[in-house]
Amino acid sequence: MPHNCEYRSQFGNVEDYGIRSANEIEKTILAEGVETVGAIYLESIPAGGGAIMPPLGYWRCVQEICTEYNILLLLDEVVIGLGRTGKWFGYQHFDVKPDIVTMAKGLASGHAAISCTVTTNEVFEMCHQKCESDEGVNLGYFHDISTFGACTAGPTAALTNMQIIENERLIENPANKGAYLQESLHQLDHKHKIVGQVRGLGLFAGIEFVKNRQTKEPVDETELARICADVMSQGVMIGRTNRSFQKLNNTILLAPALVATKANIDAITRAIDVPLTRHKLQK
Repeated sequence: MPHNCEYRSQFGNVEDYGIRSANEIEKTILAEGVETVGAIYLESIPAGGGAIMPPLGYWRCVQEICTEYNILLLLDEVVIGLGRTGKWFGYQHFDVKPDIVTMAKGLASGHAAISCTVTTNEVFEMCHQKCESDEGVNLGYFHDISTFGACTAGPTAALTNMQIIENERLIENPANKGAYLQESLHQLDHKHKIVGQVRGLGLFAGIEFVKNRQTKEPVDETELARICADVMSQGVMIGRTNRSFQKLNNTILLAPALVATKANIDAITRAIDVPLTRHKLQK
């Protein structure tokens, strides 16, 4: 699927990047044959690619494409779902209506291994409809089975976790602290030329590192690994991209706890500043 990272625009400097990148999806659908495409599966905010913020107009155009060709829209909320962006789900920021949503990590906040797939009543009822080509046969064979389907530990942890998030209004913190996180990270942007772009939403952020801001040549993967290792040695855990873009494994990912304070955010920023300052001194 074509990417939608405006910082890495494949169309040059254009004002309608979001629409153009969404139209690339339509081109793929038409090339494959509309009759062969039942759904498209996208991340609301791609994490593996580096906390890529959807460009203006992107989701509206994607929704229109799905509607026009009667294609289901599946959204992956495994990383940002359950409050990380300041809403229960990331897609709620973009006025998009998915048919199916997958979620996992924030579902039980690590207290149990659990994931789930949620859909609309309309899609769910399709599993009970009779096949037009085979009268009397329904789609019941699509009903899911699971090795751990009868285990109640995971669902209990998830329900309790979601109740805590709701009762303690934990989603308000990412909504309120998100701007502070971006402001804090942009201080690194102003201080270090190795920072190409800071992006994100709520308590989910990415910093893309480059050798040259004009050419946007990415830093070597080994350099990013050294930065992350240095930060880890200071007691701060951060992530990094996983080669979702070929030759662009150059972005660190930050996902502070939903209860993170300004002091926690300051500690994260300071920890990242240490190897960046060292990097600058070595140049």
